[in-house]
Amino acid sequence: MAQSPSFNRNYSNPASRLAYERPWLVVLAVLAIFAFYVFSGNYSFIQPLISGEHAAPIQAESVAEPVAQTSSSSFSTETGAIRLSGVTSSLPSSETASAPSAQTSSAAAVQQTAPETTTQAAAAPAVQLPSIADTAERWATAGIVLVTEGQEWDEATLSNVDAALSLLPPSVLSSLGNPALGPLHILVNSEGRAMSGSQPYSGAANYFSTNDGVNELVLYPDQRVSTVLHELGHAYNLRNTPAGDYAQVLIDPEMESFLAATGWQVLTPRDTVAQAVDHTQIAYNYTGSFTWPELSHFDPLEDFANSFAMYYYDPAGLKTSSPDRHDWFAANLPR
Repeated sequence: MAQSPSFNRNYSNPASRLAYERPWLVVLAVLAIFAFYVFSGNYSFIQPLISGEHAAPIQAESVAEPVAQTSSSSFSTETGAIRLSGVTSSLPSSETASAPSAQTSSAAAVQQTAPETTTQAAAAPAVQLPSIADTAERWATAGIVLVTEGQEWDEATLSNVDAALSLLPPSVLSSLGNPALGPLHILVNSEGRAMSGSQPYSGAANYFSTNDGVNELVLYPDQRVSTVLHELGHAYNLRNTPAGDYAQVLIDPEMESFLAATGWQVLTPRDTVAQAVDHTQIAYNYTGSFTWPELSHFDPLEDFANSFAMYYYDPAGLKTSSPDRHDWFAANLPR
């Protein structure tokens, strides 16, 4: 009966026959060879088996040099120059272009750990903003007093007040408030207090007042340039009215011209207006085509102040929103 090929062995080779009949001799021979290499100190042939590592393939000689030789803290893409600790070497542009991405990350690591040997550039000096004293002195020459004692001026408020005043032409700056009541005083506090300590609105507020016989513009901190201009508009509008008699502006020829141009009509008889103090006691009618989007559209004095602010802050916007208002200001106030 024929045997299965898997069990068919070849005894014609003496070495094969010996290994089959005397397997312990093969084991002994292997141990003897192993002992020879160990005692001779040459066992590198088994190191890959011990460590689990594999030898790297041989690379072509044209490959870029190892990263450790060319690591740097700065690299010029134009020349391929690499600088580290003040020493400069060069790589051909082809090597620079073909260097693996690991070179870039290694350079970053060197930059973090290498000792600093180059001279650091001097830091740019900080920009010095004008102090409240400098700004107050500058505006005092224009007849405007920035009140500092007991106030809450900050960098933003000072900058915005300065910017708003700077937008006005000299002839308007010199006409802010009633000249008979002295210069315009600008205050900044979160309690809405005038210089006398009075608090007309019982809290934070932006307002222009002559109630105490003084031209006072009171702001709470961090107001926009346009808001400051709005209150300056009141100071200009009321420059011819007696202290505290705000209704009198409605019979001023300039204000009457503005009212007619923009669609306002005063319904209260003129002689009654002449005797009134508070303009909110006067009846009005408005037939204009443009209405301000906030509460001030109910009051012609607020309309004037809004128009004043926008004319100096955004004249193109005013012309688009209300050509009548823009044209009136262009005809009656300088820019």
